[in-house]
Amino acid sequence: MRRSDRAPQRSAGRAASRATAGHSVGHSAGQLVRAVPAAKKAKKTRSKAVATVDIRPAGTVVSRRVATKRPAILHLPEHPILPTKPPSWMLEECHVSPARAGDQSEILQLLSGLPTAPSKAEFHAAVDHPDHDAANRLVARLAGRIVGHVEVMPRTVLLDGVPVAAAAIDRVAVLPECRGAGHGQRLVRAAEDRMRQLSAWVGFSRTKIAPSFHELGWAVLGRDCATPGRPTEILARLLEGPQRAGDTVTMRQWRHVELPAILRIYKQNAAQFVGPIDRSEAYSRWLISRAAFDSIIVALVGQDRYDLHETTARIVGYAIQSGNRVLELMADPEFPGLEREILARVCAEAVENDRQEILYEAGAADPLHAAVTGGDAGGVQAGDRMIVAKLFRPLELLESLVPSFATRVADAGIRETVELGLEAPNFRGSVIVAEPRGGEVKATVQAGRVGRSYLRLSADELARLVLGQCDPHEAVAAGRMEPSTQVALKLAAQLFPRRPLWCPMWDDLPA
Repeated sequence: MRRSDRAPQRSAGRAASRATAGHSVGHSAGQLVRAVPAAKKAKKTRSKAVATVDIRPAGTVVSRRVATKRPAILHLPEHPILPTKPPSWMLEECHVSPARAGDQSEILQLLSGLPTAPSKAEFHAAVDHPDHDAANRLVARLAGRIVGHVEVMPRTVLLDGVPVAAAAIDRVAVLPECRGAGHGQRLVRAAEDRMRQLSAWVGFSRTKIAPSFHELGWAVLGRDCATPGRPTEILARLLEGPQRAGDTVTMRQWRHVELPAILRIYKQNAAQFVGPIDRSEAYSRWLISRAAFDSIIVALVGQDRYDLHETTARIVGYAIQSGNRVLELMADPEFPGLEREILARVCAEAVENDRQEILYEAGAADPLHAAVTGGDAGGVQAGDRMIVAKLFRPLELLESLVPSFATRVADAGIRETVELGLEAPNFRGSVIVAEPRGGEVKATVQAGRVGRSYLRLSADELARLVLGQCDPHEAVAAGRMEPSTQVALKLAAQLFPRRPLWCPMWDDLPA
């Protein structure tokens, strides 16, 4: 074939090739257009996966590889949690006996686990207590080791102004690894026996484990109220409220020669409560020597001079503080409303010392709790403890309250002889108030008989009734008390009215 003939063929072939190529390009372009959304979808899908992050010395490297689920790496061997059981020797019955002189260091180590542990100085200061007896500190021993401790403190307690022989148990402690074996119950039982040996009529305790005491027959009287508040807010409320009218008072730090005046104000107020200690001058001086306080503020009326007998200036109120805690605040009953002014001074000093909170501790019926909170002070606050009690000699306790029974019947206008029987597991007898003869009402307590109108109640409810912490109508509605007649219920409300409860914290505060 001639060259001229082959040229058109090559041109046609190139055209065909270009056409074929063009068709292929067009086909690939169409596929590419259709593949772009798929690629975006895949990229979007991959972006949802968690990328792995490698931290290396040179820097952090982020890998876009799709994360795969890998098995967890356990660096520590896995052991199943098995219920722990104390050794058998810890579950044996402990032996409770008075502490020996060589046990002091071991007892201090045991008491260090308490929320309010005593200091070493306070532990040794207990020897100087006016009623100190080494037999009142009991320890529980197990295999020659001290595993528990309880302290019995004889006291004379005021019940509506009447001094009563009593005792308190404090610092009940058991080693953590020995709890749950009944050692605490044995310690409390031994403390009860010691109280009976001391001829205590009633026992008291301040505790956060009131249900455990209730299981042992103790009555829960009420709560030991501690109310927190901000000093600036309390001070603003006190200044905005009604101000006291009367003599102007000045306030300053106390002097040691003013202890009799502080004791006088305390006794003027303690007579209206159930539970405060009947402080003697010797006991008050020991209480001061413990140094379980930081400051005492006194309020005075008159010209303030150094005076031993209050001839120029009379002390009419005081406040005892320990850190941010107000332990005791009292005022002369002749100056109603002075308590608010003393509290305002306490708050002003707290603001100056940059204290963000104070803790006011007093009986639950104290109206200053509402001033601290700015409203109703009802309800259990954080840090509150319960006060529990148990009667050991109900007959002697009732006989000591005979003058109060006669006064209450006379005030009620009852002019005939009345008798109220009490039937409980630990006491059976009657309170008899005779018809007044010669203008004087007399009351007696007769053991062994209950008469026609009587109350059937448990031992712990009897303690609440006698100590003025029981509302008979409420107890009957709750099923804790069963009256034989309606007269019995009426007499119970007249002879045993509710009284405010207050056990001062200063007496039990660790130094």
